[in-house]
Amino acid sequence: MFVPFFIPMPQSFHIIICSNTDSSIKKTADYLEEKKYQVSFAKSDEDLYSSLKKGNVHLVIAELDYTFRDGISITSDIRNLKDIEQPYIILFSNKQDDYIQITAFNSGADDFIITPIKPILLEARISTLKKRSQSKIEEATEQSKHPNFFVDKEQYLIITPKGKISLPRKEFEMVNLMYTNTHKTFTRQDFAKLIWNSPEVANSRTIDIHIRNIRRTLGNDIIKTSKGIGYSINRDLL
Repeated sequence: MFVPFFIPMPQSFHIIICSNTDSSIKKTADYLEEKKYQVSFAKSDEDLYSSLKKGNVHLVIAELDYTFRDGISITSDIRNLKDIEQPYIILFSNKQDDYIQITAFNSGADDFIITPIKPILLEARISTLKKRSQSKIEEATEQSKHPNFFVDKEQYLIITPKGKISLPRKEFEMVNLMYTNTHKTFTRQDFAKLIWNSPEVANSRTIDIHIRNIRRTLGNDIIKTSKGIGYSINRDLL
């Protein structure tokens, strides 16, 4: 599924609604405004695209059978737009056809709502999207602090200037543990307990082998060895 990414949001979360009859969704719009959302209606698909290009649109709620252009086509068009901050997209319809919903998600929609839906339930879904946006913002902020090396916990990837690197699950978890605790040196017993949940692992060569594999993949300098104690991330490389 397409995952949108936002620049830091202003205080007001801006929602644009594409509906054939504004009055039919007016109650919902009023409820969202009471919850401190900024809500506006697109007068046409061109009006919508113009607003997107101006920026500051966080969510598009579009009717599947929108008169000017159907919701699935609108979704595809938005996902193909360049040089805009991609919004979340929710499509709505009273049609319960599974194929239509699958097509909507494949085109890039984040949610599909069968109407009628209570405003309080719609707001709950929007709130979830807002939290996802905020998580992306915080992740991007954290990445900007560490331009040379970043652990993407959502995708299980290591981001480096050379590109994205995938590690086996246990090795990723070891790197992430050291990355999120840069001032700590981890003993074999720490890794055995926190990663394997098995103290016996500390008495084998398992941890040393994984450390060697991590260094082979990410570079010998990424992990520091404190002789007789354990391992830590090399903060000079972050």
